Amino acid sequence: MSTRIKRNYQNLMVFFTFFFFWFSIQFGRFVEDSVAFTLILSLGILHGANDLLILSRGKLDHRTYSKHLMVYLIIILFCVLVYFFSSFLAILLFILLSSYHFGEEHLGEKITVNNLFNVFFYMFYGVFIFSMLFYVSIAEVDHIMRELTDATFTEFQIEISLGVSLSVLSIMSLYLVFKKSLDIKMLLTEIFYLGLLFLVFKTSSLILSFAIYFILWHSIPSIINQVEFLYGDLTKESMISYVKKALIYWIISIIGMLVIYQLIPQMSLFSTIIFVVLFAVTAPHTWVMYRMKS
Repeated sequence: MSTRIKRNYQNLMVFFTFFFFWFSIQFGRFVEDSVAFTLILSLGILHGANDLLILSRGKLDHRTYSKHLMVYLIIILFCVLVYFFSSFLAILLFILLSSYHFGEEHLGEKITVNNLFNVFFYMFYGVFIFSMLFYVSIAEVDHIMRELTDATFTEFQIEISLGVSLSVLSIMSLYLVFKKSLDIKMLLTEIFYLGLLFLVFKTSSLILSFAIYFILWHSIPSIINQVEFLYGDLTKESMISYVKKALIYWIISIIGMLVIYQLIPQMSLFSTIIFVVLFAVTAPHTWVMYRMKS
């Protein structure tokens, strides 16, 4: 059942990616960004809203769970402090954490060699996704970076990141093929996916491009895996239960954004608030997902 649902979703994922390719050609930036923010604030935040439930899963005593909860809250506090200390450093950490997390979610069930190899492969996959995204939207990257911080990424830095991540991915992929840990069909499929994403990134705004990958390629597959982990199977009832349990934490996140918007004058830019929330959620969520998959 779970395997069939995942396979069906993969087909839907490609279909909706093509749909957004058409969508981005038809509509302007305002409409694209409005759709993107809606997706990020709904499914994007929802996919990390059941972290505490996942932490409590298994035979944990109260003391162990309390330690895990403390670590979770400390990570959130650390992220917020890092942003106020150096917003540029916060962006770098967000990109690196998200890179690993994207790679782990997309490739975790397909490629498993050893911990060191996996970490590097997942990381460089995610860095390549971000590098493609930034490379085709350099002007927008510069604009948003200057909203979030006084610094920005240069075109040369983005090109180096793109070239290095592509080179490392290629070498590691060839190694996997040589060791027969990755078949040619799967490799060609992944190359097709990356080509499709490049076309979508090329035609969409930066925010929508990020939302397309973040929601279609990461958040929904992550929700499917979380439901399977929590309930043992993917059914209508288990999905409804997942959403119900996540709803309260989703509401708290939205209220938190509104409080930040009202109380902190320098956070008047909507994109800045969303970034801070995403950063504060992504870091502990990455830790939780690592524990879940381990």
